[in-house]
Amino acid sequence: MGSPQHPSWLLAVDFGTSNTAAAYVSPESGRLMTLPLSHSGNLMPSAAFVSAPNQIEVGEVALNRAASDPSGYLSAPKRLITLGETVFRVGDWDIPAHHVVAAVLHSVLLRVKAQNRGQAPAGLVLTHPEGWSPQQIAVLTQAAGVVGYPAHTVTVVSEPQAAVHFYARGRAGAVGGHVAVFDFGGGTLDIAVLSSPSAGSFRVLGTHGDNALGGRNFDTAIRRWVDVVLDDRNPDLAAALLNAAAFHELRGLEESVRRAKELLSEAPSATVEVTVGGRREVLSLTRNEFEALILHDVERGVELARNVFRTARVAENIREIYLTGGSSRIPLVHKHVQALGAIATLDDPKTVVAQGALVAVARRMVGGSGPAAHYPATATPRPAPAP
Repeated sequence: MGSPQHPSWLLAVDFGTSNTAAAYVSPESGRLMTLPLSHSGNLMPSAAFVSAPNQIEVGEVALNRAASDPSGYLSAPKRLITLGETVFRVGDWDIPAHHVVAAVLHSVLLRVKAQNRGQAPAGLVLTHPEGWSPQQIAVLTQAAGVVGYPAHTVTVVSEPQAAVHFYARGRAGAVGGHVAVFDFGGGTLDIAVLSSPSAGSFRVLGTHGDNALGGRNFDTAIRRWVDVVLDDRNPDLAAALLNAAAFHELRGLEESVRRAKELLSEAPSATVEVTVGGRREVLSLTRNEFEALILHDVERGVELARNVFRTARVAENIREIYLTGGSSRIPLVHKHVQALGAIATLDDPKTVVAQGALVAVARRMVGGSGPAAHYPATATPRPAPAP
């Protein structure tokens, strides 16, 4: 799938449960750049579609293929790896997990090379949950080998470490304090507490996660609300949705639910559209209703964080809490996390891990100081050409 050509820059990939993000150090300007992974944004779905053992498609292409053949679809490969699976059963095939991750990396590499005149990065920086075992991390490094990057060109960084390095860059007075990371992604919640014994270095004091709590729980809550409201308003359509909906109609509903969830972070209400067999209903969901639906899960997440702080014996000494992951944008999450400590100024929570991984590696290379540890301000280039 290609090999590194130019020894001057690195690519970081944050392979997430729902979406993948990436960042790189520009070989021309030295700036830290987020990498557009679609024509409309910086993320691509982490989903995969297996047509054959040697033909794995990812991202939006995988979602499109799944509409006609759901049997080859893997909606969240990272979740399966987190659960301990190293081989995925897809149809009649046993697919090594690292082959699926390699397909994601290959797609990202095509994008970054298109953005940089065909140049390939000299090495990869791959992020992982703090709680992953060496065997789970090995899935990432094996995937890198498949796309042409042997072990000596690959660095792994834990997600909370990456997030802290990103938020702490250029900040004064960080030595000696305690910070926390509240990483609320699409499929998981990870909490970490770190100390800063010296400038540019961080030590993990405690970490814990919930592999069954994330943004998808909020999607599920809205989906259940749809069923209840639809059963009352349009019983025939409710029955059709339950018994006769095609895969593409279910996918359409999922997308409508996800868009409503995201819109409710900014607007007081949003709509969810249900279409089955030509029949259509549009439901309106207010932010207050949404917050009532997700309150229990948000409280679960905050209680998990509180327990991690207690275990690390720093409950009263958290200087700042860094929020990462798309679900951290939800106002109710902000409100409840603020009860635990001050929330640091937010950048795009979906891309800070990929960017911070590069900052962490730079600090390792220069011992926590020097130009490489202080990249110029992040820039977002134009959308990459289609690979």
